Amino acid sequence: MSIPDFSRAEYQESSAAPRVIEGEVVGPSGVPMRVQAAGTPRFALALAYGAVAALVGALGYALVGMTGFMVSIVAIGVAWLIAKAMMTASGGIGGRPYQIGAVALTYLAVNFGEILVPLWHAHQSGLPFSAIANPAVVRYLVLGPFLALSQGLNGILGAVILAIGLRSAWQMAAGSPGFGQPGGRRPGLFGIR
Repeated sequence: MSIPDFSRAEYQESSAAPRVIEGEVVGPSGVPMRVQAAGTPRFALALAYGAVAALVGALGYALVGMTGFMVSIVAIGVAWLIAKAMMTASGGIGGRPYQIGAVALTYLAVNFGEILVPLWHAHQSGLPFSAIANPAVVRYLVLGPFLALSQGLNGILGAVILAIGLRSAWQMAAGSPGFGQPGGRRPGLFGIR
């Protein structure tokens, strides 16, 4: 066995183009591109798309609630909508900041949708907005699912379904190396690939 002679090594310049190593798209530094730090323009764009999707999801959740049937399973659809919007904006690049953003937006969107239903009914009964908006509304926005646990089995099922929705948002926002590419792997609704 011979000892390598490093004085004769030939070095190549690294290209700035991303490459695929073991099925993972990596940048010039060798770090997986799906793990992109918060604070980047792509992350900001993903949050903006997610916020728009959260508003649409909250309105959809409220519309379902205004029919008189509150189907908590809509929370899973809201989670999918938000995570899908964020992953579309980021080009499939995900990671911890994206996951936290998707879960937070999903939680707030579902709770905001829950709040819109009684606010709409109060507005329809002729109450002025100043009488409707109070600190209790903000408290419900943050603590809604925990307060709903006091409603018995219905509240518990709603919290479990919300947890499933939050979990699917977390899994989808993790990103996938082939997201958006033909034949690429895409996370499913429940994170199943």
